[in-house]
Amino acid sequence: MLSVSLAAAAAGGAEVPAGSGADSVLQEVEVTGEHPGPGLWRVVRGEHVLWLLGTIDPLPRKLEWRSRETETAIAEAQEVLSEQPSVSVHGGPFTWVSAYFRWRHVQTIPENGTLKDWITPDLYARFAALESRFDAHDSRTEKLRPVFAGLRLYARALDASYLSTGNQTEETVLHLARKHHVHVQQPQITVEDPKGLISQLREISREAHAACLAAMVERLETGLETMKRAARAWAVGDVATLRALSTPRDIEVCTDAVASSPRMKELIDQARNGWERNLESALERNRTTLAVQSIYELLGPSGTLVKLRQKGYLVEGP
Repeated sequence: MLSVSLAAAAAGGAEVPAGSGADSVLQEVEVTGEHPGPGLWRVVRGEHVLWLLGTIDPLPRKLEWRSRETETAIAEAQEVLSEQPSVSVHGGPFTWVSAYFRWRHVQTIPENGTLKDWITPDLYARFAALESRFDAHDSRTEKLRPVFAGLRLYARALDASYLSTGNQTEETVLHLARKHHVHVQQPQITVEDPKGLISQLREISREAHAACLAAMVERLETGLETMKRAARAWAVGDVATLRALSTPRDIEVCTDAVASSPRMKELIDQARNGWERNLESALERNRTTLAVQSIYELLGPSGTLVKLRQKGYLVEGP
């Protein structure tokens, strides 16, 4: 659920009309072979240098990302900062088994209800149209609570659009850091009661579930072209296009839904605040640091680059 609430993907753009050769249109996103992605931002105070790499999700499915600039910065760094939190979960094998079954249960609509019962007829019709377009044979979504049904549909839509979700860029950075024996720092999150946390997610209201699903449906109806343009722009380092993107509305709506669970809100805040603390500390401690962050968080009107300039750092970049 942390992945759900913190994931980034673009919204908006033009809808692909039904019956207009959607498969051939969707293939336009294909960016194959090796590409460098965007350049690095350089943050300086005195002799301390921070390199910032902006990431985006989803990316073209067959993209091979390789940035020699990033590899050089990692090799020279004393530390690499990951945006992905390190999660410590307390509990033994029986706790894990119990939590797993509870997690399966919390995804399912209770009392043999169906998705159609949980959302308005209009939203259900829009969801069904998308499901027919991207995954007509998936019967499981009918039994899932709206957030989980939306995520399942979203994954199928990306696959059909030749897009791949998951932060492959950051995973590559962490692999390079290990290769060069560079210390990796991640925000630390501790889950004391995994079963209790999962149970809290059951308390997310129907209204919040429906709002999140509606935002995801809107993104898939009108935002696939924007997602494809953003993915291509990132691959070729087109920062001007990336600057014009805004944080997708569904991220905010779904984050609010998940954060209606007090414990989930606490964990989300821990991840965000932990990354900012790690950044400040690394800038004071290291001569050279490389940090990875979502391009939306990096370039936003109140994002990391703006905050660093306000604190007196020299910020240069693409």
